Amino acid sequence: MKLVEGRLIHGRYRLDSRLAQGGMGEVWKGWDIQLNRPVAIKALRSDLTSGEAKLRRLRAEAHNSANLAHPNIAALFEYYEHDGIGFLIMEYVPSKSLADLYHEYPGGMDPLQLLPILIQTARGLFVAHSHGVVHRDVKPANIMVSDNGDVKITDFGVSYSTNQEQITQDGMVVGTAQYISPEQAQGEQATPRSDIYSLGVVAYEGVAGHRPFTGATPVDIAAAHVNDTVPPLPDSVDFQLREFIMSMLAKDPRDRPADALVVSRTLARIERRLLDQQTELNEATIVSGRMPRRISSTPHLSFTPPVSFTHNHWKEQQ
Repeated sequence: MKLVEGRLIHGRYRLDSRLAQGGMGEVWKGWDIQLNRPVAIKALRSDLTSGEAKLRRLRAEAHNSANLAHPNIAALFEYYEHDGIGFLIMEYVPSKSLADLYHEYPGGMDPLQLLPILIQTARGLFVAHSHGVVHRDVKPANIMVSDNGDVKITDFGVSYSTNQEQITQDGMVVGTAQYISPEQAQGEQATPRSDIYSLGVVAYEGVAGHRPFTGATPVDIAAAHVNDTVPPLPDSVDFQLREFIMSMLAKDPRDRPADALVVSRTLARIERRLLDQQTELNEATIVSGRMPRRISSTPHLSFTPPVSFTHNHWKEQQ
């Protein structure tokens, strides 16, 4: 079967425009003629080199995404195979990626812009983890952000489920070098806390304007995640936010936040405190007529109790 504009897939989904094309497959914007809605169609051929293995991966992606119904996860509508091609029919997300936003803010985003994105991403990841699914490739390009700030996690193409047969070989490195956890970089099995580490890299990049590690090759970068100390974030970053991001980037998974729900709730508390501080500054500006100053990077402990943490673990306030 040749994929061309206007072709009808499964008697229901019309191919409208090709969005991306690679050596093994294509992604199309399509139209569901039964429900009159746009869809994204991911098509993967099985007749090329290693095609059958890629098709097994696509089936696994469909299996892992099937039960992940959550506002912050791009929905899977249907999986279909025909004439040697596998098709994933997914929710079409006409949004920019967080990677696009990072390009617009090369010096880093305002925390009050970034935190809602991180909070929603953590919520979506918690739902995936609750279903036994580890994304394994959390990065800005896979986090879509609409104009009104709604987040959708996409591309579970290399995800792992505790309920699926093993597809990748033992010791195989899976993920993107710039955002990979130390344990993934060493070929170990990814866990929910691996996704938390990757989200920590995303958060670090968002506030600092650059990633914590760079290198000449992906191997060099992955090795830095394993061996190198994470460079400190600038003092201009809010103290609690700075410390919490660093806890997400702990080399030992046991020293990271317990789960993605802890991440979302902790970041939400930090966001509320920063909003309160901003409100106080704005009110003071109205009274005094002075221009507002930048939000202090040190928590105003007299107004809001800080998020408590121990040497190894962040804990939620009871």
